[in-house]
Amino acid sequence: MIKISHFQKYCEKAIEKLSEDEVTKFKLTTREDERIKIMYDFTKTIPISLTNNGKNLDLAREAKEKGNTFFVGKKCEEALNSYNYGIIMCPQDSDAGKELLAILISNRSATYFEQEEFRKVFDDIDYVLSIGSYPLRLHYKIWLRKAKCYDALQNEKYAAEAYNLAVSSLKHAELDEKSLSKKISEIEEMRKNKKVSQKNHEIVPVSNSDVFTGGNTEYVAAHKNIYFDFDPLLGRFARAVENIETGVIIIEENPHCAVISQENSLVNCQFCCLSTKQPIACPNCGYVVFCSLNCERQANSTYHKIECRIQPILFQSGASINCSMALRMISQKPHGFFQQKKKLLKDFLKDNCKKVPIKSQIYRSDDYMTAFFLCRNEHLRKKGELVHYSVMAIYLLRLLKFAGYFGPNIKDDILTEEENFIASLILRHLQILQFNSHEISEIRNTAESVIDGLQTFYKSDYIGAGLYPTLALFNHSCDPSIVRYNIGSRMVVRTIKPVKAGDIIYENYGPMYTTMGVEERRANLQERYWFECYCTPCQEEWPLFENMDPNQIKVGCQNENCPFEFTLYKDDFCPYLQCDYCKTVTKIFPSLKGLSQLAILLPKAEDLYSRGEHREAMKLYMQSLDILYKYSKPPCPDMYTNI
Repeated sequence: MIKISHFQKYCEKAIEKLSEDEVTKFKLTTREDERIKIMYDFTKTIPISLTNNGKNLDLAREAKEKGNTFFVGKKCEEALNSYNYGIIMCPQDSDAGKELLAILISNRSATYFEQEEFRKVFDDIDYVLSIGSYPLRLHYKIWLRKAKCYDALQNEKYAAEAYNLAVSSLKHAELDEKSLSKKISEIEEMRKNKKVSQKNHEIVPVSNSDVFTGGNTEYVAAHKNIYFDFDPLLGRFARAVENIETGVIIIEENPHCAVISQENSLVNCQFCCLSTKQPIACPNCGYVVFCSLNCERQANSTYHKIECRIQPILFQSGASINCSMALRMISQKPHGFFQQKKKLLKDFLKDNCKKVPIKSQIYRSDDYMTAFFLCRNEHLRKKGELVHYSVMAIYLLRLLKFAGYFGPNIKDDILTEEENFIASLILRHLQILQFNSHEISEIRNTAESVIDGLQTFYKSDYIGAGLYPTLALFNHSCDPSIVRYNIGSRMVVRTIKPVKAGDIIYENYGPMYTTMGVEERRANLQERYWFECYCTPCQEEWPLFENMDPNQIKVGCQNENCPFEFTLYKDDFCPYLQCDYCKTVTKIFPSLKGLSQLAILLPKAEDLYSRGEHREAMKLYMQSLDILYKYSKPPCPDMYTNI
């Protein structure tokens, strides 16, 4: 089985087979389509091995039996795991498979009912009905379960409707007269003796501080107080139009494309990236899941109807997440979309094209042109690396051909002009994604963190990657201005320090000054992003967090236009200091008085966090950061711990 991680070996073999004329031609060409043409005949020999679709009726039946055993034994979590596995594995291409799937989902809903997860019960009943193969003789059971849920939630109207449906469905229950009469009496008794849930089912309201106001008329994912500047050396980057406070959401952006990693493909929704313990199975493959019927329908009406057949090949080949995204940028659009843009884009596929990029009036993440013109550092790229990327692009093109993206009766050994155009786009995507993709992560509970029933510690886990065209415009600093996190696939960016009008707003590409030394940081950034970092922490060689002196305080000169900083120690300082740079006398006491507020705020914030009151804790942490940046200067250990 070919591994994408072994592509270097295949590249070397391809290079060896190239004639001197072909090598010269590859080196000299500035056109992506020419690179594809030169490499296609060598790359088409890489095998695309067929594999099964991940469905298995026998394993699904076994999972149902195991789940039933766990359910009878009151082991609800184990039962749910078994039913989930069976739902994912169950084929949907036969009546027997569809019936088994419907029963598995119904059994899962019964388990959720036992856990008083009533909204999940409703979702599963909708799922069962959408399958359409649940045995008619059992239909009264799901209506009865739905009625009990409405009773528990004290919704008399919908409960009455569900009880009526349960009674009317008994005509299909294949019961004799005596049993039928008894069952009707039981249902009527349940209707009279309602059981109200004692569990809190209220939805937590969203805090006003979590609402993104946006308002940017040009960059729709950005805050109104951000604009994007340009410099020949720095490229495009973000600046503040006006002062921006700590904790303000300045970007909320949906991805141009997002892909879940193989390790999380049965845990997180392939469409919205949210984690789910109630998976909706793909009807045709057992390699991805969805969190809702809506997500499943949207994915299968666009990219997954193409990727479904090749998903196992991609996984087993060892394809990187960037390869999957480069493919997704094509598969999420119909073939006709790119044919319409072919004339417009063809000239830009020249590697050294001097034409000015086409700029849309409104910068949107779902606009392909926005993604197409992101930085790819083409002037720095080595020709040998382009051989590697060309091989990957051709392999991904062949997967699209195999999946039917170009229609039926496509020949693998022939490269048409249309296919060459798409492969050229994929080649460009791979270069763009190298510098512009962002990881998608989610906060997950840690097993050891539950104390007295409260969740106190969490960790951020990588689950996939996405392309966020607005966020991709931000430049790097080892001391960033922002923090980013995901809600599903949606990227949210907040300020973690006050930003003055006109200041550059920095994000962080990986290495922080607090955890990695300057030489290692610079080497890391040079290797990954092809630039040498000259941010303030790098130039001034700020210490690692572990080497910071907690008793040391840096205070700025009272003259706001002066860059000078005083280094003080908590037990040894003078009330007045004269600046060596501008000769201004600075009073130290106001700064110390301001910083003294932290002794009250931080313990309160820690207590709120430990009790699970995260919104209130965050307010105090942001207030503390404002105080730190107002009265002191970085590097400061308290600034890092508050972030």
